[in-house]
Amino acid sequence: MEAFVICGIALLVVATAYKLPNRPISRSGKWRALRLAVTVAGSFALLAFAVWLIWAVEGQEGELSFLLAFATALGSAVGIRGGLYAVEADERLSEARDLTKLLTINQRVLRHNLRNELCVALGNLDRIERRDHGPETAEDVRTARTHLNGLLETTDRTREIVSIWNTDQRETFRLRELLEERIDAVAAAYPDVSIGTEFDGDPRVSSHPALPTAIEEALRNAAEHTPTDVAVTVTLRTDRTGAAVVEVADTGAGIPGYEVDAIEGSAETALVHTQGLGLWIIYWTVETSDGTFELLENEPTGTVLRITLPTAEEA
Repeated sequence: MEAFVICGIALLVVATAYKLPNRPISRSGKWRALRLAVTVAGSFALLAFAVWLIWAVEGQEGELSFLLAFATALGSAVGIRGGLYAVEADERLSEARDLTKLLTINQRVLRHNLRNELCVALGNLDRIERRDHGPETAEDVRTARTHLNGLLETTDRTREIVSIWNTDQRETFRLRELLEERIDAVAAAYPDVSIGTEFDGDPRVSSHPALPTAIEEALRNAAEHTPTDVAVTVTLRTDRTGAAVVEVADTGAGIPGYEVDAIEGSAETALVHTQGLGLWIIYWTVETSDGTFELLENEPTGTVLRITLPTAEEA
């Protein structure tokens, strides 16, 4: 029986060591995990020897070889499994710290260098445009200004996303009042788009301070992709769990599949990326508010953007 227990523990150690090369940790981290396993195994063996000495002094019989074998095997199992988890957690924490530093650097670059350079370029375009040039020059200036303004908007939105990610605060909003304010703002910007409402109650939510911006982004996204003769519908309700649900439905062409894949995958890759940053502003605002963000297909065409947030009472 004793041999069976020791062999079972030893097999666990061997299986863990066999899978070690495929673990998502660095080479130095793997060696560190092995050193931890050896240290823990040695500590268990010393503890077993100390127990045997106490038994010997007290005149009790104990088989030293079994105690040492069992303690060493158990210590190896505990050490290598615990060491791997400890090293993986430590490396993930280091990666998170490095990512935070990288985001901070990017934010500074976007806030100062890139934005300042774009403003200088746009200022020079203004001077060129005021001069007396032919129609071809004027067209080139308009094209350049369009692209530079788009890049400037991208830098501002990127800064906003980083700011959302770095802010750990909560504000309480009355959703009905907030939706009415943002609908009025979007309706003024898109007078040809009709925005209908279906409000059921007025839940209060405790969320990220950027929630008004996220709601407006959702409304603008729907207004930009909906034909002028069809209305956008905004729905407010409370689900069975008591959470507040906001849905913005349009009947346009719908959000491209790669946009949905990028949001649901929570990461941008070379092949899966979003063309704009509005959806990411919504995603991170809802994510940091402990809510959920979904992009669903509308019938017969279009998209339903659903935001679910815990109410202030639940939070």
